Amino acid sequence: MKMKSFRHTNPSHPVERGMSRRRFFRQSGAAALSTMLLTSCDNLLDKIIPSRKDKRDKTLAFFGDSLTIGTGGSKPLGAWVSDVLTDRPVYNDGINGQVALSIAIRQGGVPLTLSVAGGKFNGAKPVAVTKLSNEFLSTPLNGNVYSRTGTLAGVSCAITRKFLPEVGERYVVEPTVQNDAEATAGTPADVEIPDDSVFELADAVKMRTGTQILWYGRNDMTQGKPEDGILTAIKSSVDYIAEPRRYLVLGILPATTENKGTDGYAKVTAFNDELALLYRDAYVPMTPPTEEEMNNIGFTPTAGDREDIQRGNFPSRMRPDNKSDEIHLNNSGYQIIANRVAQKIRDLKY
Repeated sequence: MKMKSFRHTNPSHPVERGMSRRRFFRQSGAAALSTMLLTSCDNLLDKIIPSRKDKRDKTLAFFGDSLTIGTGGSKPLGAWVSDVLTDRPVYNDGINGQVALSIAIRQGGVPLTLSVAGGKFNGAKPVAVTKLSNEFLSTPLNGNVYSRTGTLAGVSCAITRKFLPEVGERYVVEPTVQNDAEATAGTPADVEIPDDSVFELADAVKMRTGTQILWYGRNDMTQGKPEDGILTAIKSSVDYIAEPRRYLVLGILPATTENKGTDGYAKVTAFNDELALLYRDAYVPMTPPTEEEMNNIGFTPTAGDREDIQRGNFPSRMRPDNKSDEIHLNNSGYQIIANRVAQKIRDLKY
């Protein structure tokens, strides 16, 4: 029987070594080209379909008081942040004059409970609220109508705050039609509403999966309310956010009179230090703007502005023209805060 011969290669032989090298480079070159093409396609798909890998809710949800609304400037804080992070949808919920607890209820971290006249719905008619765990849509600063939708005793409805000069403030709940199924079922006529029923706020539930920006406590400080109330409200709000939690906690903005050496400055600074210790990378400071921050928005500080900064405060030209307003910022001031928020969102990969 004829034996089959085998050719044994010798890598040390010059010819074999040359062939081995050519074969290696051909194979490794093909592999590199394949990797490059796959990576390019991957990057292209990520640009076309940004959510292909990142399925997280991209919404930025802002909860707070008049600072969140942007009083003193031309638009809410969320709109300023949206100017920087242009690919992110924004939800802005602020009511001026409110303290931390009311804000935390609007955000969803603290439950809202209520009782109504007669203990049940009256068809599609508004029903007066007779007991409310917190007047979460109220403010001492105006008589505006504020309303939020949600669910009460399994019924979709709206809760509305109205202020009538002759009788004062009133809250009512009223059934609403949210979808075709509810429209077919008709309005509830005799659905009972037990005392202290929970009103689940629709927007609070919806925003749980977003990135939340919480700016609580300025009015508590102004009114001399306990600081523990602010901390409790913030903690409740953070705990309510869906896992993995994405949030920022903004510090207390010093009033124009709360400069270094004053009791107000010491109180605000100590509280902000506590927030920074509790929330670390998620904390956004309210320290005076740096040279770089001012350059980034095209703001050239005057000698007076620099004096304000040395006193530990925002420049007076970053405050409203109305000098009786000691709390708020103008557009330049809000841009500084918005840039800090946007940078934190980038740094934390929110």
